[in-house]
Amino acid sequence: MRPTLVFVRHTEIGDRQFHHGDELPPGLLPREVVDQWLDHGRLQEYRDRRSLYRLLPAFSGCNEAEPLTPEEINAYALPP
Repeated sequence: MRPTLVFVRHTEIGDRQFHHGDELPPGLLPREVVDQWLDHGRLQEYRDRRSLYRLLPAFSGCNEAEPLTPEEINAYALPP
């Protein structure tokens, strides 16, 4: 599972605002910028936090997908 990248403080990228604790959308920034922001403490990696973008790729437009566990499907999904 890939780590989830989270903003450590309020950040503005273009016309979008992100608050402390918001997840960085995949593909928003080049990898070099992400690495630099990680080094300077503007972003934090969380390996145990699931990415909403990868859990809901049909709604987020993310190219990567992360499946729900059977327990999550039973708890959160609509019955067939």
